[in-house]
Amino acid sequence: MPEVISESAISLTVPADTSMMLVIRLTTAGVLARARLTVDAIDDMKMAVEEACTLMISQQCPPAGLCVEFFRREDGLDIHVHSRAEQPCLCGMDRAELDVVRAILGSLADDAQIDYSEGKIRNILLTKKLKP
Repeated sequence: MPEVISESAISLTVPADTSMMLVIRLTTAGVLARARLTVDAIDDMKMAVEEACTLMISQQCPPAGLCVEFFRREDGLDIHVHSRAEQPCLCGMDRAELDVVRAILGSLADDAQIDYSEGKIRNILLTKKLKP
């Protein structure tokens, strides 16, 4: 049975700057290694998290900061990427472009959801299923 990391999340908050991607990738790798994922699965998820963060940073009015939260469940791991600010930022992509990005993220993770409405991305949720 997989180890449960407590009912609270592991949370990383960083400035919304591409120079912070190494910190985000290293944190992601550490959390995923604790979940005993394979090296290939860890690499895929690191790439998905980096792409999600890059999507948030590349918006028309990028947030001041990013928050990446890791939630461990018995059968999986959810990674929630959102802006540190209360207000979501205006996205420069249309719905069709976001659908392509979601499909790419979903091919790296087991599931990817982009909370997009009124031209704004509010958050991105990546899910990785864990094998018993």
